[in-house]
Amino acid sequence: MKKLSRGDFVLLDNKLAVVIHLENNENVPEDHVALWFGQSENGLPQVWTVPLEYCVAAPEPMYRH
Repeated sequence: MKKLSRGDFVLLDNKLAVVIHLENNENVPEDHVALWFGQSENGLPQVWTVPLEYCVAAPEPMYRH
């Protein structure tokens, strides 16, 4: 898998997520990424840190205008 960047789409257990932060962020452990699955709680985004090796590159997004 290519090196991830912020904003990349990935799949984790067949669930689509967006990379929010990489391991160089103070809230993300080494060899992990922070993912957002589109969920929120009390109006705050839920961001999960997961091991990088669990992520699979998602297909390219479909753009609409």
